[in-house]
Amino acid sequence: MKSKLFFLIITIPFFWSACNRLDNKDKLLVSLYDKELYFSEIKNLIPEEKLDSTTYVEIYIDNWIKKQLLLFQAKMNLNDALNDVEKQIENYKSSLLIYAYQQEIIKQKFDTSITKEDIKEYYEKNQEDFELKENIFKGIFVKTIYEVPKLNLLNKLFRSSEDKDKERLYEYCMQFANDYHLSDSVWIYFTEIANKIPLEIKNERSYLKNNKYYTYTKDSSRYFLFIKEYKIKGSISPLSLVQDRIRKVILNRKKLLFLKDLENEIYQKAIANNKIKIYR
Repeated sequence: MKSKLFFLIITIPFFWSACNRLDNKDKLLVSLYDKELYFSEIKNLIPEEKLDSTTYVEIYIDNWIKKQLLLFQAKMNLNDALNDVEKQIENYKSSLLIYAYQQEIIKQKFDTSITKEDIKEYYEKNQEDFELKENIFKGIFVKTIYEVPKLNLLNKLFRSSEDKDKERLYEYCMQFANDYHLSDSVWIYFTEIANKIPLEIKNERSYLKNNKYYTYTKDSSRYFLFIKEYKIKGSISPLSLVQDRIRKVILNRKKLLFLKDLENEIYQKAIANNKIKIYR
């Protein structure tokens, strides 16, 4: 394509000292080829905390000019490829508009409630999807300094299953423990605790099977571990461990169905109102 010469005209009005005291009349800041930039387009973009708004506007104009020049050069040099780019831009714009509309309708009308029965039913029908990839356990972990106060009390509370002793153990840990996990009714991945113990566990399965109460001292610290219950990787995850994941899966499927129904509803309405004419 033959190169063409274009005359560039850039006009920047000298109004900076009064940019914060503008009247209602709009100000032309820059003209570049067939593009124009007015102050009304950028005045709401100036941050309130900016004390020197003049500098901000000058920087904005400089960036705007460079962007417009690059766009002009792109249009000049892309030639036939420009059509494909414009189609991609139009498709992207359409996708953004549709997505924004869908999100607004979802916000207004989509029911996000998922019942426990829904989660349980999905879990029971799809258990093959919930195979454990790691060992999990329920139990207690406490780490203290070596010279911990009331060590005998800690040993007693640590091994007790009484609710009142669990409360006392929590109070004790709040005062004296460096680290602890006391929710023995909650499944967690065993590596979360194993990584805190200064002991190399080469076979987690064997360790979980052969240990119930574990105490260890190293580097001026004491470690206490109680393994109440465990499951080995390869078995089925308990529902409590995967229920949040199931909720997200169900919600996503429900959302896709909602959007499909919305699409069909709009289509049927257009047909009923004779807005669609198909020529064969």
